[in-house]
Amino acid sequence: MRFLKGMGVFFSLLAVLALSSCNGGGSSNPPPGSNQATGGIFTIGTDDPATVPSVVSVQVQVTSVQLSDGTTTVNLLNGPQTVDFAKLDGLNALLDLEDVPAGSYTSAIIMVGSVTIQFIDTTVSPPAISTINATAMPATVTQALASPLVLNQQDLVGFFMDLDLGQSIQTDMNGNVTTTFVPTFDVKGISVNDADAFIDELPGGVTSVNPAGNQFMMQGPLGRMYTVDTTSSTQLDSGEGLASFTTNTIVEVSGVLNRDTRDITASEIEVLSQDHFAAEGLDTFVTETNGDVSQINLYTRAELPDLTQFPLQQINPFPFNGNEKYMIADLKLPLTSLLFGPSSQLPGQRIILGGKLDTSASPPSLDVKRVILERQAQRGTVVANSLQIQSGNNGQFSLNDSSFASIVLPHPLNVISTSFTNFINLNGLSGLSGAPTFKIRVVGFILINPAADNAPVLVARSIEKLN
Repeated sequence: MRFLKGMGVFFSLLAVLALSSCNGGGSSNPPPGSNQATGGIFTIGTDDPATVPSVVSVQVQVTSVQLSDGTTTVNLLNGPQTVDFAKLDGLNALLDLEDVPAGSYTSAIIMVGSVTIQFIDTTVSPPAISTINATAMPATVTQALASPLVLNQQDLVGFFMDLDLGQSIQTDMNGNVTTTFVPTFDVKGISVNDADAFIDELPGGVTSVNPAGNQFMMQGPLGRMYTVDTTSSTQLDSGEGLASFTTNTIVEVSGVLNRDTRDITASEIEVLSQDHFAAEGLDTFVTETNGDVSQINLYTRAELPDLTQFPLQQINPFPFNGNEKYMIADLKLPLTSLLFGPSSQLPGQRIILGGKLDTSASPPSLDVKRVILERQAQRGTVVANSLQIQSGNNGQFSLNDSSFASIVLPHPLNVISTSFTNFINLNGLSGLSGAPTFKIRVVGFILINPAADNAPVLVARSIEKLN
């Protein structure tokens, strides 16, 4: 089962490339049956986006991630992974979970293989994709940890790696992307209770269900099996409970790892498909018939199963027949006037298509049954004096957006904040008043605002002041 050829968080968010071990020289992961004291280390990957808005994909082959205490070196990945870091855009992906010898690790060694950069060309209609094959220089990055990562016997801790695409992608004097890629990582150790240990999106196919025990099993990236526990506070976005899950169900889970059981305690579960097909990506172009969507050109970052007629990392036309169900992933907003539906889809939205695949046809035919609007992260600076506050954290402002989807979104982009918006490193919406010079990251949903000539608007779930 292949969830995506790229990334680290939705099917890309980690590709299922190799299942074989890839221990580097000097690695000393304990052999099976060893009596050596061990614990678990999970690896979280994320990115700091590039400053080239047209870039939509940066696929980096991470051949190994090693930790060293000066004597012992251990590998945290069960085989190389091709991670589409541009897909993450500030979201946290669970890359792996491995048992390694207990110890106090002081440095990280990250080895990088091939790098493929893709960007969108909007000078043609519909937009097209261009590709650059880059070379990592250097191919091995060694970095000291600011604080040792201490792993005790039978404990569970995390390793956090943030790829700074703004520094890694090199451009010439005209701002064009070059073939040189300088991998620049920020790394640190984290606890299971750290905010950076939260898993934003882990996709997988359901393999078994235990409704009475409030849990199910899923196969995620790299073919790894995970047990997912639900609680009374778990949000089931589509309203479909565990009793409706089958082995044709594809889900996306957000949550945290349990230190004792290593299960994932889910805070949110989105059912992507009940028919064993799902595709995720960026909407680049919408074709309408009689005012409703008849086709979406989707830059496809992930799909299950992998289909030759819808190749990954390409813009693919997905036909609609008018029977699709439209959903928004855990919006939690009292803004019924904002639209997402058959007559209100936009280029620039991050969406997931779920449906039924007829493999008896040649080529296989696809019936799209659900269209899910996903969260996406946009970064930039606040337009001076654009803030308008109605009351408390209810209001709006304009964002000079420099993130990936901005190439097909308005400039500046209007952002709406509500009482449900979470503020990070900011004292509420008023912290954006005047002419702030710092950058912010807004995570939310791109919707249509009919009160503003059907212009796109970003409805914020969170607004974070960046350091």
